[in-house]
Order: sequence, then C-alpha cells, then structure tokens
Amino acid sequence: MSAAPAGPVVSVRDLRIHFPAGRGETVKAVDGVSFDVQPGESFGVIGESGSGKSTLGRALVSLLAPTSGTVRHDGRDLAALPASEFRRQRRSYQIVFQDPNAALDPRMTILQSVREPLDIAGEGDAASRGRAALQALDHVGLAAEHAARYPHELSGGQKQRVNIARALTMTPRLIVCDEAVAALDVSIRAEILNLLTALQRELKLAYVFITHDLGIVAHVSQRVAVMYLGQFVEMAPVEMLLARPLHPYTEALLWAQPVAVPASLRPPGRRVLQGEIPSPISPPSGCRFRTRCPHAADRCAADVPAWREAEPGRWVACHYAGAVTGTTPLLEETSHA
Repeated sequence: MSAAPAGPVVSVRDLRIHFPAGRGETVKAVDGVSFDVQPGESFGVIGESGSGKSTLGRALVSLLAPTSGTVRHDGRDLAALPASEFRRQRRSYQIVFQDPNAALDPRMTILQSVREPLDIAGEGDAASRGRAALQALDHVGLAAEHAARYPHELSGGQKQRVNIARALTMTPRLIVCDEAVAALDVSIRAEILNLLTALQRELKLAYVFITHDLGIVAHVSQRVAVMYLGQFVEMAPVEMLLARPLHPYTEALLWAQPVAVPASLRPPGRRVLQGEIPSPISPPSGCRFRTRCPHAADRCAADVPAWREAEPGRWVACHYAGAVTGTTPLLEETSHA
C-alpha cells in the first residue's frame, strides 16, 4: 500500500459557487471561502439554513464545480484532470446526506445499495464486491442478516449506517457529513456520532461536519468555521470558539442554543438574533451580518471586513472582533454541570 500524500486532505482557496437566478441575477451561495482540512481531522461548518453550508459540502466532493477558486484534493485540482482520472480520484472523497430514506433506492436490497459504488467503479469481480460490501456493513455495526433486507425494513438509524457503509466501500480519505444526524431521533444521534468517531480512529478518516447544531460540533470537531451568507465569519479551535466567540454572529448562535435550564436560573443579558438571513442574490454592502448585528456602525456598511488571523490559529472577519463580544455564561455553566 502506498503512503498517504502529505499535506491537507482538502485545500480550499477563494471558493465561489454562484447559480443563475434568472433576469440577470445570481445566487452567491458560496462567495469566497478558504480553509484546509488535515488528515484525520474533524472540521465543523455551522450556520443557519441558507448560509451555503450544503453547497460548500457538495463542492468538497466534486458534486458541484467551482465558479471560481480552487478545491484541491491531496494537492490536486480534480477539475483539471482527464475524465477517467477525475472519476478515479474523487472516490476518496465521499458524502453522507441528511435524509437516510431519500439516499437509498427502495427497490434495492441493502447489500445491493452498499455494493453499488463498487459495481459502478468496476472494482474486482462480483464475489469480491459482495465481500467488501458485507465487510463495510460489519464496520458500521450491521449484521449480515441485514444485507438481504430492503430500506423500509430498517430503522432510521440503521439506514444511516447503511449510507455510511456505502461511503466506506470506496476507502475514502475524507467524508462530508451533511447534517447526517439531523433527521434522527436524539437517542440515535449519539450512537451515529460515536460510530463516526470510532471509524475515524480505526480508518484514519478526515471529516467535514456540516450542521446547525453546536452540540454536534462540540462533540466531534477539532476546528469549526462559522458560515454566514456564503462566507466564513470566524474559524477557530472548537474549545476557543465556544469559550470566547470573537464575531457577534458566533455569539448569537451560541446564545440561541436550547438549554434545559429553568428561566429563573438563566443569566441575564441573553442575546436573541433578530431578523432573517438576507438574500444571497443581493447581500448587504460591507459586512453581510450588519443588518442583524446589534453593534453595527457606519464603517460596517461601507467597508468589507478583512478575513484576518486575530490570534494564532484563529480567524475572523469583523471590524470590531472581540471588542463587542464576551463569554457566553449560559454555555459555560451548563457544560460544567
């Protein structure tokens, strides 16, 4: 077996993904993000619906082509490769979608669904592909007896295990989990997250977790990027970000998390994020968050905040980063309870 390439598994530079919206307008779904994902790392991307997270995830596995900028896989720009090499290389970058039901063909048995990527790739013969599919099912905690069943005979958690198994058949280096546990019962979510963590240790996988749930990010990620209206507004190690957010949007997301604490015991000054996320067709001038930011000043409308390294390993795009935010005592108190 050849050694894994050195350097980031995925390297994104100034990525933009725009879609035509008719009448000469353009949806700026992803509008200039840059980051790396290292081998074996869990990288979280959080934000509200409509922030561009899922579009970014699809671009990471080459389901969407960049409008501009680059997505390099192990240092290679797959878009520049011949078609046959492109198909071979992209196998190492898989995605698990939110809805486990929609991701499975109801007419196919579980074994057929898991084996399908190998069949398409033409790997080995039918017998070897069947063995590989059964091994993948075993990896995700499903017995061989599940192989002959159909999706409607499985629970939601079991179906998502099948989708994870199908991704594993390609021996990926990176898996994008696009809200992969959002459709599951709370009790099942922890099982799937623990499974993904165990697989990461065993198979040396890198993950990109796309979610709106900060609890998931805190559980599985080492670093996290906060995305708003197509752009990153903050990126930091997860412990630093949860303890002391530098961007007002990050702070608002932290305060918005539901916590099982009686109202009488909650600290004063809880900040509630007002308004809806603006249209990606016509984003606000300057700072895109300014229309909802309680600290917005004239400068925020006039100047686009630079994406800068405010502290070692910590990036933010805010003119007043840290000066208008503080700690989030509600999270601190409950996390140590």
